[in-house]
Amino acid sequence: MSTVKIADLPVATSVADIAVLPVVQGDITQQATKTTFLTGVTLTNPNIGTPSAGTLTNCTGLPINTGTVDTLAANRGGTGLTSLGSNIPTFLQTPTSANLAAALTDETGSGSAVFATSPTLTSPTLTTPVLGVATATSINKVTITAPATSATLTIANGKTITANSSLTLAGVDAKTLTVNNSLTLAGTDATVMTFPTTSATIARTDAAQTFTGDQTYSGSQIVAGLRSTSAAAPTIASATTIAPTTQIVFISGTAAIDTITPPSPISLGGGQITLIPTGLFTTTTAGNIALASTAVVSRALVMTYDATTTKWYPSY
Repeated sequence: MSTVKIADLPVATSVADIAVLPVVQGDITQQATKTTFLTGVTLTNPNIGTPSAGTLTNCTGLPINTGTVDTLAANRGGTGLTSLGSNIPTFLQTPTSANLAAALTDETGSGSAVFATSPTLTSPTLTTPVLGVATATSINKVTITAPATSATLTIANGKTITANSSLTLAGVDAKTLTVNNSLTLAGTDATVMTFPTTSATIARTDAAQTFTGDQTYSGSQIVAGLRSTSAAAPTIASATTIAPTTQIVFISGTAAIDTITPPSPISLGGGQITLIPTGLFTTTTAGNIALASTAVVSRALVMTYDATTTKWYPSY
């Protein structure tokens, strides 16, 4: 094979796969094809210009930061952004709650980022929140005790509940307390108000009232000057000292009575008891009876007690 200078070779725009280039070194001649030059070849610092096409699937170390011009589109693996907002790079590098807050421009409050499930909020201000199933131990310093299963508190629109002292409402279900005007419950913490087990009306004490049904009282009652008792009058025997406990009492025997122990509340402010003699006893002034007298069987002896003088004044 004769030697051909490279300059004498014809100019070609492309190399065919079957084209052969002879290479002579000394007395050895080799043939180089397109595959020899372009397949599996490592190029060191080549300047490839601006290629019209190419595939860089397996390329690494691409100088995106310094070599990219304009915007790298999202469909090319970029973000489609020309620049990042203030503090965004810091957050992307160190994604803390504080860096997120610094990157945002319309945040409110401070502290850690909050997510949907079981967050802990410290002194938040909620403006017209819509709460579904919520759990709270206290609101505005008011302690809330969670029921075992569920409970309902309903306050009509525009209405207010005010409690100035401890208040306990107890009873059975399906009972209603209806208040059409102002209601004031006053007393001490130990004051107990018991409502009936069925529907009832609370009567006022400063005006006429009409009651229906039988009314039962546990003690003596004074109504418009009339006095009544809650049970039949008992009988006690006359003695030096007697201690009646009811407004009306029968007295048997003939022993003289020196002292009558005043029952409560007569002992505090005064009052009257009625003694009905069934025996011929007498009263003396040796104790707290102001006037001596002799009982007449079946004739009521009214004794009036004065808390100031601590004396009983008999009617005869």
